[in-house]
Amino acid sequence: MNIHEELAAVTGRESFIEFVHRLTGDLERNSEDWANLTLKDYLSGIASWVEDGAHGQEESETGAPGSSAARRSEVEWERLAFLLFAAGRYE
Repeated sequence: MNIHEELAAVTGRESFIEFVHRLTGDLERNSEDWANLTLKDYLSGIASWVEDGAHGQEESETGAPGSSAARRSEVEWERLAFLLFAAGRYE
């Protein structure tokens, strides 16, 4: 399965955890496909992607099933912010 198929397969907590681990592996194997290789650039990329409104395009780009569009459009911004914060301090 390629990284795009793995992204489309995320449906809950467990598959999200697996995806994050696979994303790390993808960075190691395919760094030439990544635009943001440092943590600073990666975090800036997240902010830019959300700021530019690209989050409205994720369904068509990832090939995710249309039936999950409504669920995926409800972003829990506070939870995402805490995830980013905690990841920098959690061992």
